[in-house]
Amino acid sequence: MQLLERMIQRICEACSGGRPFIRNVEAERLLEIFLVSSVTAILAIRFFLKMTGFPQLGGGGLHIAHVLLGGLFMLVALVILLAFIDWHSRNLAAVIGGLGFGAFIDEIGKFVTSDNNYFFQPAIALIYIVFVMLYIAVQSLNGDGHLCHQEKVANVLEITKEVVLDDLDIMERKKALELLEGCDKSDPLVKALRNLYQELDSIPAPPPGLYSRAKELVRRIYHQMIAQRWFSQAVVVFFVIQSLVSIIQVIFLVAVKSLEQVFHQHLIDLSPSDWMMLAASALAALLVVRGVLHMRKDRLSAFHQFKSAVLVQIFLVQTLAFYRDQLTALAGLALNILVLAVLRYMIAQEEPSSA
Repeated sequence: MQLLERMIQRICEACSGGRPFIRNVEAERLLEIFLVSSVTAILAIRFFLKMTGFPQLGGGGLHIAHVLLGGLFMLVALVILLAFIDWHSRNLAAVIGGLGFGAFIDEIGKFVTSDNNYFFQPAIALIYIVFVMLYIAVQSLNGDGHLCHQEKVANVLEITKEVVLDDLDIMERKKALELLEGCDKSDPLVKALRNLYQELDSIPAPPPGLYSRAKELVRRIYHQMIAQRWFSQAVVVFFVIQSLVSIIQVIFLVAVKSLEQVFHQHLIDLSPSDWMMLAASALAALLVVRGVLHMRKDRLSAFHQFKSAVLVQIFLVQTLAFYRDQLTALAGLALNILVLAVLRYMIAQEEPSSA
């Protein structure tokens, strides 16, 4: 994971000296829309196929797979990006491209099996791994959030392009001036752009769309919850209970297997994936125990240990859970993502005080 992050960050660093790969300040938002659209497409397709008894489009020996529809959608998104330059087009391309990628990756089972098996058991796990890697790529592209001089100026010019196509609103003006504030003030282009934005009149920002309103509502509820003292304590208790359950489970199963050897009786079946899942759960539990031991003297260190435990759960345990339980593992994934978000906030709150 760290190797992939370093590779992507090195690509991003190619912006220095005027080289290609200039990061878009809106990249995280657009890629987020892409990922949400992809996941939505997969869930919608699987739900529709389940409800309709997995019908086939075609006849006479022909079967038109929805991977073709996914390719068509991605082609449309690419054409939109190449043919148009306004931000509405980028938003539309992110949605259409995400839907297309979801339809494409949903049929991965057909392309990794010799019998074109859509119901290949590890298919959901493979899809999950792809999205985890995409998430890492998105986070790595954003890096530490600091853009170089060329990137900031290029993004201000992108905002200026929108001013030509549409009116300048307050948020666009604020964003442009914030980007220019971190640029080299001796650059003539920076001076010209700053004067331009200081002289231009702005209009009120347009009302947020449905997606933005829903995202803001979730963020507001999230911050209200984590602001409660009991919530942080509940997170710690959750980790302690989870680690105890995992450790007891591992001890119990190892004891059962030992008894099988002693009494020469078969008591329980465990596949290699089950043993791997238990090992990963045990590793997460040990990280939690280490965090609990650090809690009194160094809460920040403890929170980092908890975060490492959650990452083990997401990248190892959940992958194996998807292999074994398919879609039923979504609940566990959602819980781990929520806990990870809470831990990231708790760490951010602790870091200033420890500096």
